Amino acid sequence: MPTAPGDASINEPDDRLIRSLAELYDKFAHSLDPFSQAGDEAEAVFQYEVMQWYDSIEGVKPPFREFRRGVISRCKRYLAANDKPQDKGLLGGLDNPPSPYGD
Repeated sequence: MPTAPGDASINEPDDRLIRSLAELYDKFAHSLDPFSQAGDEAEAVFQYEVMQWYDSIEGVKPPFREFRRGVISRCKRYLAANDKPQDKGLLGGLDNPPSPYGD
């Protein structure tokens, strides 16, 4: 599968950077309250960190929009790869709810 345009130009970051960016992305992109202060702060820090990373690239840079899209793509992949089954345990019982009659 071909890589996304923004992915092709991104230098390989260390895992801690992607992990921290993914956690920030998750806080604002998947917030139950899209107008929460915590979500707004996480988005601001995410934007700042992405700009810092972009500014650190030497030589020819992709357009910032493509770079940011590539970073978000990596964050989504990180979050999907680290989605733990125990997190789904809370909802796992919804497929087979207990009978109200004690069956």
